[in-house]
Amino acid sequence: MAIYLYNLEFSLTGSNLAVGAFQPYPSALPPSPNINNVSSAWFTATGAAPPGVQPYFQVLTQPLTPSQWGSPQSDANDLTLDPGDYLLLRVFTLDANLSAYQMRFTGVFGQGTSEVPSGEASNLQSPLVMSSAASPNNTYPRTVIDVDGSQGPSWPASLSDGSWVMCLGQVVGAPQDAANDYTFNVGACVYVNSNPPPAGNLFTFGRDPRMHVSGVGMGTRAA
Repeated sequence: MAIYLYNLEFSLTGSNLAVGAFQPYPSALPPSPNINNVSSAWFTATGAAPPGVQPYFQVLTQPLTPSQWGSPQSDANDLTLDPGDYLLLRVFTLDANLSAYQMRFTGVFGQGTSEVPSGEASNLQSPLVMSSAASPNNTYPRTVIDVDGSQGPSWPASLSDGSWVMCLGQVVGAPQDAANDYTFNVGACVYVNSNPPPAGNLFTFGRDPRMHVSGVGMGTRAA
């Protein structure tokens, strides 16, 4: 079992805003790469599971500790997962106007192959399920993740480190223990509640990493 964090940075300054993109993975890693300075990256938890890691989706209310995450790898490459692994998502910003930002997150899973699906296993649209603290036995696929359906002024403010963090849940395998590939279309909507840029109050960012879920059983890797 391993725990992975998908880390994304947005900014309302610079050229990436014009194309609706999160900050890219750096061409050369900084001297001490961590979740506060590397975007578009998968990090792996080191040691014990960080607080808030659960088999089901939930929004975390405390910032992650950078020292608990290491081994960053670019999202340009497929992330290989085993059933039983855990996924977290962290969106952050280093903008000076952070206190005026409110953000909602949306995620959509889909098949990550260009081939026509064949058979039940390759038709599975998500490696996560709809289980929750209230319904722990719900095994229907969670293909859409939407933290908040309200308007911008009601969206959550950041945690104390300028981030928004979600535990997406525990990875499940396709039927018959088959391997499968997915894309994860990540979107962030940012609302500026005071002194907005001339373009207005609302900005969006997107990214679509790929992941491969192996056909092995749970617990095949050590944390």
